[in-house]
Amino acid sequence: MQPGPDELEWRQPEALHRLYQLTRGGEVIATLRFEKRSGSLATGESGKNQWTLKRTGFLSPRVSVREAGSEADVAIFIPGWTGSGWLTFNSGRRYQLRSMNFWATEWAFEAEDGSPAVILTGPHGVFKQGGHLRVTESAATLPETPVLLLLIWYLRILMNEDASAAAVIATCS
Repeated sequence: MQPGPDELEWRQPEALHRLYQLTRGGEVIATLRFEKRSGSLATGESGKNQWTLKRTGFLSPRVSVREAGSEADVAIFIPGWTGSGWLTFNSGRRYQLRSMNFWATEWAFEAEDGSPAVILTGPHGVFKQGGHLRVTESAATLPETPVLLLLIWYLRILMNEDASAAAVIATCS
């Protein structure tokens, strides 16, 4: 399915490179770049804004979002066991990430009242990953939306990489 001119799409321009572009009508509007071939540190850019995203912890994992060059968290995501979890911004706003279907191919960040803000379908692709995003009308002008767009894709990439690693370990056992 090709996105329409007002739809957003995450795409990976080159296989084996951990660089992703968010496009609208073919124009790049944001990027997410992992700093190394493995690891969780990534830099996201949207407009003039730049953030770093990093997962830390093993038994109590969390993902911090910081403005580039800052040590202060803008937001913290704390995952649950199934990939869902809560994102809390330092403004006090909270969003829940949850799977929207049985196969976990559609995910959404929802406001505390349960209304969806950002919905991701995908990722799809074998060698290069991509996914479609929809921003709801209620979230279109929120200051947190650029971070939601970057973070939902960042989390899906990490979930896919973790699942791939687990599959390799299970196969080798």
